[in-house]
Amino acid sequence: MSGKSGGKKIQPQKNTAPLNVRPQAPQRPKISNPELKEAAAALRKENTPQNFNAVINQMMRGAFLAPAQIDMGKSQPKPDANGRVVLPKDTKITFSLLKGTDGKSFFTAFTDEEELKKWKGNPANQVMVLRFDDYARMLKGNDRVSGFILNPFGENLRFTSEMVDSLLRQRNEMMVRAKQAAADNAALQAAQIKPGDKVTIVEPTAYPDALVDPLCSVMEQYPSVAAAYLQIMVINDTSKSYLLVLDAPKDDELFKAVAAAARPYLVDSEKKMNMNITTSASPLGQQGMKGSDAFYIKGQGRIYDEDDEEDE
Repeated sequence: MSGKSGGKKIQPQKNTAPLNVRPQAPQRPKISNPELKEAAAALRKENTPQNFNAVINQMMRGAFLAPAQIDMGKSQPKPDANGRVVLPKDTKITFSLLKGTDGKSFFTAFTDEEELKKWKGNPANQVMVLRFDDYARMLKGNDRVSGFILNPFGENLRFTSEMVDSLLRQRNEMMVRAKQAAADNAALQAAQIKPGDKVTIVEPTAYPDALVDPLCSVMEQYPSVAAAYLQIMVINDTSKSYLLVLDAPKDDELFKAVAAAARPYLVDSEKKMNMNITTSASPLGQQGMKGSDAFYIKGQGRIYDEDDEEDE
C-alpha cells in the first residue's frame, strides 16, 4: 500500500477535477486530520489489518489539501450564502503531480498545512480541498494518473487507482446493506402501542404465499421455533399491520433472518403493510396466539388450510 515517491518530479494534469469541487476562499483552508495522522503513524510502525482498517476509515471521512493552479478565466466567482465559491464552468484546474522512480504519476493529499509545507518544490500557489470521493472521480478512467499519495513527505501512503476503486465499491455495498437493514427494521417495526389504545387482532382470511412460504423456509433452519402464527393487528381502527408471533426464545439472528425473508413482500405488496414480530412469551404474542391456528409447526413445516385464498 505504501511506497516511496521517488524523484518527486512534477507534471501538470489538466481538467481532472469535477467542476463541483469547491475551494475555500479567500483565506487558506484550515484542514486538520489528527486521528488519521495517528492511525497512519501506527500503520507505518506496524503493518497489521487492524491498523490498515483504521487508516482507511479515517481517510474515507477526511478532507485534504491538494495543490493546484486554478484559472477561472474571465468569470469572477462570488461566494454563496455559506461563504463558498462555486467555480465557473470555464474554470481550468491543473493539479500538481508527483512522479515516482517507477515513472507513475500520483495526485497528492495532505492532511494539514504542516505536511503541505514539507513540499519545498511545490509549484502551485493555490490549494483545493478534496475528499476521497473527489479523488475517486478524478482517477476513474484516467490512465495518466495511477492514484494518490497521502502525505508524500511524511507517512507517504500510496493508494493506487485499483485500490481506490475497490474501497469505493466496498463502501457503496456497505451503504446498500445499511439501507436494506433500515428497511427491514422499518418493515418489522416494534408495535407502538400506548396506554388507552384500542388493539384489535384478527385472523387473515388467507395467508399470502409470497410472505408465508419464505418465512417457513427460514424457520425450518431454526430448530428453536416450535410454531409460528400470523395475524392482522389494527390499532385504534386506523393503523393496520401484520403480527407475526414466534413460539420460540427471543433470538436477534432469527429476527434478522425473518426480516430479510419478509422484506420483498412487504415492500412490493400493493397492501404496503408493515409487520410486527414478537414471541409467544410476550403479552402481545399470547394475545396473537389465542384462538389462532399456527401456519408453521416444527417438523411439519407449513400448515395449509383447504380454504386458503389470497386475503383481500
